[in-house]
Amino acid sequence: MDVSYYGYLAQTIPPREIARALVVRARRALLRGRPFFFDWPPRRPASAQMGPRPAVLRAPADGDRTEILREAEAALRGDLPLFGQWKSCGSPIDYHRDPFAPGIEYDPSVPGERVDLFQRGADAKVMWEVGRLPQLWRFAQAYQISCDSSWAQAWMETVRHFRDTNPAGLGVQWACAMEVSLRATSVALTHGLVRDAADAPFLVDFLEEHCAWVAGHLEETGAIRTNHYAADLVGLVVVGALFPELRRWFDAFAPRLWEEIPRQCRADGTHFESSTGYHRLCAEMFLAAALAARAAGLSAPDRVERAVRGLFQSLAAMLKPSGEMPQIGDLDSCRALPLAPRTALDASFVADASAPEWAWMPSAQRFTAERRRDSAVLPDAGLAVLRSGDAWMCLSAGPNGQGGTGGHGHNDKNSVELSFGSFDVLVDRGTYVYARDPQERNARRGTAGHNTVQVDGLEQNRIIPGRLFALPDTARAGIAAMERRDGFDLAAGEHRGYERSGIVHRRVAALREDCAAFVDELRGRGEHLFQSRWYVPQESVVQRRATAEEKELLARLERSGLSFGYDLERCVEVAGKALFAFGATLPWDLSLLSSDVSPGYAEKKPARCIRIDAAGAAPARLFTAVLFLRKR
Repeated sequence: MDVSYYGYLAQTIPPREIARALVVRARRALLRGRPFFFDWPPRRPASAQMGPRPAVLRAPADGDRTEILREAEAALRGDLPLFGQWKSCGSPIDYHRDPFAPGIEYDPSVPGERVDLFQRGADAKVMWEVGRLPQLWRFAQAYQISCDSSWAQAWMETVRHFRDTNPAGLGVQWACAMEVSLRATSVALTHGLVRDAADAPFLVDFLEEHCAWVAGHLEETGAIRTNHYAADLVGLVVVGALFPELRRWFDAFAPRLWEEIPRQCRADGTHFESSTGYHRLCAEMFLAAALAARAAGLSAPDRVERAVRGLFQSLAAMLKPSGEMPQIGDLDSCRALPLAPRTALDASFVADASAPEWAWMPSAQRFTAERRRDSAVLPDAGLAVLRSGDAWMCLSAGPNGQGGTGGHGHNDKNSVELSFGSFDVLVDRGTYVYARDPQERNARRGTAGHNTVQVDGLEQNRIIPGRLFALPDTARAGIAAMERRDGFDLAAGEHRGYERSGIVHRRVAALREDCAAFVDELRGRGEHLFQSRWYVPQESVVQRRATAEEKELLARLERSGLSFGYDLERCVEVAGKALFAFGATLPWDLSLLSSDVSPGYAEKKPARCIRIDAAGAAPARLFTAVLFLRKR
């Protein structure tokens, strides 16, 4: 037992939340997966169960349908796009064998609560992605596009096969209430496109099983309620809204969801997980619930719809010129509304009312946001997004999330991402995997996996041994300032993650349309090793001296007060499109290291890490400039 970690929780988590978690755990142990009496709404009389089934989705009049049909046809063969990679999942699909590691197979006879989710080499997240039945989206869309009833039959056969091979409550597909709920959400939403050809009585029984299991396993047992608990409620609300026979689940759980959504959304519109990946997932989940309620004439309260709109607006404020979102915290690549094929980081649809998603879900268009053209700060998330012409930068200096427990947060304080148009100069190293490789998991969420300064090899926040989703928030990071000066947009981030070593780190980040500059102030005392890392998603990285033209531009940066001297002999060129220059108040060494970045869950691509090592006494300063080589 890590006594200091539990002491931190006792000081951080409100006593009411801790008491709630203990009560829920006790209740679950007593009832063994059965909902408590007030969680099990009574069935309505048969006469009250009938009525028109509302739908959220509808077929668009036109649009590019090639990719949708291609994915639908591949799914018939058992091939699914999982985390950016096509994987053969068996024909018929095997919901117990890991397509990324075929040697890993889960026992379908083991009760879900007893499945070992952390067995060596296994990754239940892969199985859950298969178990969300993503092929239902493509089969339903293909049916509407082609009017070929075989696609509706494939949709129905998929649901039947899943039920036959995954009895309720058994196996890995019933090991997490969030996954059970999102599977039910997929079935309920896509059913609206095939309802004239689907077996309604069978589906009602199938969804009833899912609702009952979720209600008995609500994920409110932790120190803080997370996106898992919200996802549990979303499934109950969507199913209850779209199936009149199951309306009692909506009646019982919608009030809880309408309370939970605003609780998880900050005043600046961001999600409290401090993860852009989960921010997007929750935006889609909450949108699905709000639209399902509206379609059934059971609209969500105004505060809920405002919170959903805030998620879209704040995510739109972060977007790169390419339409991708920065990686802040964990990225598991999962979607609640996979209506159009997209790469893991593509979030352009949140700021595009004409995106293909909204052709299928037109009632969602009013939630889309305007794409920002100016710089913005999201104070609660600790994010400063700078824009100047085609140049874009994001400085991250925020809390770990989840009320300080940091489940999906990273040690990324004062880390940055930088792009020039569609060219990514600096990116986050990414998440890669969770339980399959704990060492890799910790390396990527650790300080050394980000574009920031590390002091004496310390972590900004302590990584708890054996806990892959705990990161106590002691760094007290925040955006300290933001302004426009001398043609630059500037932001300053500060954190105290190294205060135990006598150092406070403040980073000033500046952006202009032709360059970026960083000043790292390391305030304190004593002798230290300062390491600054810069992850570039390119392999073409070479050291060279600056040209005469580049020297002049760097000299101008010095005159702007952003450096007291760059080393013009030790610059680094990246893919012929960017030039890094460095300086410091201490002697320093430059290293170009082979590395990799993960642009999506279970994805990895070669990259390089530029590392600066400076040893000496504090206070000290490190200087970095990035020139955009427009003429190359």
